[in-house]
Amino acid sequence: MSYMSVLQCRIADLPNWTETWNEWGKDFSLSTGATGARMSQTMLGGEQAGIVMISFDWDSIDAAMSGLTAMNNEGRVVAAFKEAGVVSQGRSLMQIDQERGVPEGTYFSAIMMTGSPIPPADQAKDMDRNYGILSNYSVTGMRLMQAVAAGEMTGSYLNVTYTNSLDQLMVGSKEVFSNPEMLAQMQKHNIQVHRRSISRML
Repeated sequence: MSYMSVLQCRIADLPNWTETWNEWGKDFSLSTGATGARMSQTMLGGEQAGIVMISFDWDSIDAAMSGLTAMNNEGRVVAAFKEAGVVSQGRSLMQIDQERGVPEGTYFSAIMMTGSPIPPADQAKDMDRNYGILSNYSVTGMRLMQAVAAGEMTGSYLNVTYTNSLDQLMVGSKEVFSNPEMLAQMQKHNIQVHRRSISRML
């Protein structure tokens, strides 16, 4: 089982922190045990607009706890956060249930959903079908995750789709959500879509 932790923050001087991230911040995070590291900013998403998300992939929750502790205790990180005016808004942990393609692209769309538990076999079938459709619309990767520790979001699902064209993604998304098999699965598991946010990769 793999996981993704997400630090949500507001940053007063984003160019300053982006430079730090590219110079040594990302490499340092990977040295603490993270298997992947990405930074993004929510551009469209209600009250979440402007939030910067620093995300890390982990092989286990124990690895996440150890790595995040190492980052928090690193003097360079503390100093860089202070210099750039980074203010934490919260940190969450997501369990990665399914993944197709790669979590890379110019943008990504994140849809938060709730519903009854979805068996892994059904998850895999849904992801294979949906990625098969969306990969024809400039989509580079997809992740289906469930919130393990995320405040009021705990237990909800997050479907993240990475793309190089949001216009193409929206065309493909309409095809996905009009698919009879998809509609049947949503009804079967009482899936309710609560919100979508659109972010750019930094």
